[in-house]
Amino acid sequence: MQEKGFQIYPLDVGTVTGFDKSLFTLRENQGVKIDVPCLAWVVTDGEQTVLVDTGPCDPRWAAKYHRPLSKTPAQETAQALAKIGLRGDRIGLIIFTHLHWDHCFNLELFPTAAFYVQKRELDYAVNPLTADRRAYEAGIPGIVPPWRAVADRIVAVEGGREIFPGVSVLPLPGHTPGSQGVVVETADGPWIIAGDTVPLYENWGDGLERIPNGIYQDLFAYEATLTRLTPFGPRLLPGHDPRVTERPVYP
Repeated sequence: MQEKGFQIYPLDVGTVTGFDKSLFTLRENQGVKIDVPCLAWVVTDGEQTVLVDTGPCDPRWAAKYHRPLSKTPAQETAQALAKIGLRGDRIGLIIFTHLHWDHCFNLELFPTAAFYVQKRELDYAVNPLTADRRAYEAGIPGIVPPWRAVADRIVAVEGGREIFPGVSVLPLPGHTPGSQGVVVETADGPWIIAGDTVPLYENWGDGLERIPNGIYQDLFAYEATLTRLTPFGPRLLPGHDPRVTERPVYP
């Protein structure tokens, strides 16, 4: 591990528009509409590179099956990567925080990558509850979930695991059964990419009260997950907060 550690580059890869904030803040902010970014993340130490999540579908598909989504040319995943000097065909390792539609599209950009996801998430994505089918694009006639196209390159992880020195995954069930965070060793200590377990900084609060995502699968698991995240304190990166992109790189 190099002394400088890894750095984390947030990529803005789309904007969900007119989103009801209560869907991110359980039992709070009903009727408050916000625009939120879809985020992917490049983690690199200059030698090893991993991409966390790959962004959402195109706006027309999102409008038909999900929620209103906008993308500028700069928000296309390929362009967002190019902005920091990367190409999809040069990325060999991708970690999915989970398999909802806004985190796992654009896979054709990564023809040689291996994709890491929790086994629990993969098992659930095959046959989710009816209420979760659209989020996973599963069980809907005529639709094939995007991850199916790379099924032969998926690595199903069970629990916490070091992916390579300085980068590991941490199970964070609650939002989905197999949500996971990515722990990154930096010169500033360990940071965590929390995915939609913590969608906004507001969910993380002032340290006294954590607010779960309003889109959840298991609140008992969620409470334990939020406790597990406590040691990261301010070194936590939420999954959809616009303020994340105010900095080009972390730490």
